[in-house]
Amino acid sequence: MTQSAPQFYSSSGSQQSLPDDGEFSSGLLETMRAVNGAIPLLFLHLARFARCAHADSFLLSQVQAAAESIGRNTACWRYGGRVRFRYGFRQGEAYWDFAAVPLESESPWDLGVNLICCETVLEPEAAISPFASSLATETRSGCAPVSAAGCKLLQRSLYERAAAELSQGSHAGTLAEGLLFDSQGYVIEALRCNLLLRKGGRWLTPDLSRCGVRGVMLEWLAGHAEIGEHHLNLDDVLNADELAVCNGVRGVVPVVGIQCPAIERSRPMPAGPATSALQQLVAEKLW
Repeated sequence: MTQSAPQFYSSSGSQQSLPDDGEFSSGLLETMRAVNGAIPLLFLHLARFARCAHADSFLLSQVQAAAESIGRNTACWRYGGRVRFRYGFRQGEAYWDFAAVPLESESPWDLGVNLICCETVLEPEAAISPFASSLATETRSGCAPVSAAGCKLLQRSLYERAAAELSQGSHAGTLAEGLLFDSQGYVIEALRCNLLLRKGGRWLTPDLSRCGVRGVMLEWLAGHAEIGEHHLNLDDVLNADELAVCNGVRGVVPVVGIQCPAIERSRPMPAGPATSALQQLVAEKLW
């Protein structure tokens, strides 16, 4: 079978290669899924981008047109594609681009993830846009613009430090995904996903009002299922009936275990019916 070729598009025109993330002095990141010739959650990605970048209508129309073109160009990709959009400043000028690669027929995500508690503390600034407005809200470490919180930044050094912790241990062959806490010990998110916790017949997700990335898949799910946002700690996670993670590329993925090496606590997590129901919802409505 012929390998599908990656797709590239930039604000300076289509090209065969794109600059490294390190060439951006500041920037935002959106990671999307393309399927059947479209990007199903594009409207939510564009809404978050518009909020975090304070993008005007002209820029939004350019980005939307490029994203829709990328979607059409990946229509023949059997398993869909992973689309990466970047916006920021490079060499002193505003710049944006897209890169799309085919998704694999089988992925480690298909088997669920093993959550590993990270010692790296998540800071509010890790999700505060550099393209700030004048409106401000109090965070645990100062003030941040109202529209600038919950953004996904291109500069991800804190997440990279946390990810380095995962390489220091063995995780029984399952996909390891770091679990991040804030300075007060509240669980906030995973490295690449938002967290979903099932308890007492209800879905809960961590309070993201002052810390963490507000993911588009979480936002979509909250519009189709009842999900409460609460302060959650490690005991809440360890005592959950079911755990899952979600993001805009992989949808909903069951958590099959959780480990906290620093305090020697762990628990296997069987995939449950509520998680399966969310997965079915995504499959029916999105892809």
